Amino acid sequence: MNVYEFADKHLGEWKQRGEEIVPRYCPYCHGGQHKDKESFALNINKLTFNCRRGSCGRTGTFQQLCRDFGEKADSELEWEKSNNFEYKKQPKKKYKKPETVINPATKVMEEYLTKRGFSKETWEHRKVGTDDKGNIVMPYYENGELVFVKFRPPHKIKKGEMKSWREKDGKPVLWGMDDCNPADPLVIVEGEMDALALDEAGVKNVVSVPSGAEDLTWIETCWEWLQQFQKIYIWGDQDEPGQEMVKKVINRLGEYRCYVVQCERKDANEVLFFDGKDKVKELADNPKEVPIAGLLRLADVENFDYSKVQRVSSGLSLVDKAVGGFMMGQVSVWTGSNSSGKSTFLGQLLIESVDRGFNVCAFSGELPAPIFRYWIELQMAGKDNLKEKYDEIKQSEVPYVPKEVQEEMRNWYRDKFFLYDNSTSTKDTDILRTFQYAAMRYDCKVFLIDNLMMTGFSDGYKDFYHAQSEFVGKIVDFAHKYNIHVHVVAHPRKVNGTVQKIDISGSGDITNRADNVFSVARVNPDTSDLDLLGCDTSIDILKNRFSGKQDITIGLKFEPESKRFYEKSDETGYLKQYGWNKQEQLGFYEVHNEECPF
Repeated sequence: MNVYEFADKHLGEWKQRGEEIVPRYCPYCHGGQHKDKESFALNINKLTFNCRRGSCGRTGTFQQLCRDFGEKADSELEWEKSNNFEYKKQPKKKYKKPETVINPATKVMEEYLTKRGFSKETWEHRKVGTDDKGNIVMPYYENGELVFVKFRPPHKIKKGEMKSWREKDGKPVLWGMDDCNPADPLVIVEGEMDALALDEAGVKNVVSVPSGAEDLTWIETCWEWLQQFQKIYIWGDQDEPGQEMVKKVINRLGEYRCYVVQCERKDANEVLFFDGKDKVKELADNPKEVPIAGLLRLADVENFDYSKVQRVSSGLSLVDKAVGGFMMGQVSVWTGSNSSGKSTFLGQLLIESVDRGFNVCAFSGELPAPIFRYWIELQMAGKDNLKEKYDEIKQSEVPYVPKEVQEEMRNWYRDKFFLYDNSTSTKDTDILRTFQYAAMRYDCKVFLIDNLMMTGFSDGYKDFYHAQSEFVGKIVDFAHKYNIHVHVVAHPRKVNGTVQKIDISGSGDITNRADNVFSVARVNPDTSDLDLLGCDTSIDILKNRFSGKQDITIGLKFEPESKRFYEKSDETGYLKQYGWNKQEQLGFYEVHNEECPF
């Protein structure tokens, strides 16, 4: 594991400052009582770490850091060699050969082990005996040589009594190594009594760890021996220390070959005592694969039925026919020159989403909240519900929404339409955090970011366009995680003629990461395109990932008072009624199972 992999897995939110990785909180003290931030630093070049909090003060090498979190550093040695550092291999620890004399089983020991469900043949096969004081002795062998001895009392453990202990300076290896066949799966259990339980049930290739759940030194002492096994079954105790051991062993030995035995009892010996040999063998023979993040069996993936996919209609049949509605879990990028109408069109899409049962949340970087609401409510009200009043400065009539209509509309959309307060912050991290809250707390399903140029980016980005691209990548992850749809406005560079994907400001990754890309433009009254004659606005579909359709142009008319777009084939389309002033709402497709218009 390298420093970046470790940071992603164990350091939570982090940033890079020069040659240091700095997480929000120290992974050891977590900021302490006062939640001190950014006190911990991991040096990428020196491969060292330290926490500046006095009460914590943890410091050391990256290799030590990895060990503390059950990982193994894969780069420290190579880094030291490549930088001409003197590398001194640690001398092998010297172990002492056990001196305990192992005596035959006493009557007390036999009665105790029999009560636990073990036959004499089972414990004699493991050469279990007693010491001079009558304690049970479990001898550990490696290549036929006695290297480690462990003891336990021959009775139920009393309060305050040691459960087990070992002879000092022995080599901690796995109990039963010499009886295992590398061609078969290896079964690792947490204690000697569990190993005896599996032996009793006829399970082969069983070893026990030497010192309980927390001591994993056996992995180092048995490393070469463990590499022989293609499959490893781990049966830890069903308590917190046991399950933590299972996780650490998997990380050390490799997810690809590890399987986990799961049971409702505390351990294998309890299964033998209460449920019998057959149940022990059944569990041991049917371990579960360790799920690996990011890898699926294709055959296990859920069925996809496009007709039942949750989508949001645009309310315009030509747009829906072309793209099939706006699918959840996707991101649409909208571009177009200034004053082309893209923000206004997207405002109408948000209203349509609310009308079809989807809660929405918008970030508008250019408009103060009162102006944003004024424009939205003009569209929501429609021309028939607007009034006009004379503006002396403008010297003309301007439309407004009467108070009684405002009240009806606001009662309708109050818990359905949310707006990010751009007076608090425009940072990308703050916007996404607020969006996540809206998704979880208010079940918002459609989001708008208008626009990328008005978004501030967190420290650490030297290139603004690269920052935009990274932000869009985070938006895509957000859409996938919460199964929502996000509309993003991205301004184009200055171009002559029609805007294309490559004209969007910033990195090409923006359009590559998006599922849909649209360009909005005003139609030249002198156009020779028959499909656009009589239209005010055109929408070019530059990309639609699902269908593969692109280079489709759709013409729309525009009603300026209510700021509504509609199709020229529907001359009264701008008079459409939304949920606040109609009896029945359309709902969304999969709920009412209505026939899709595409």
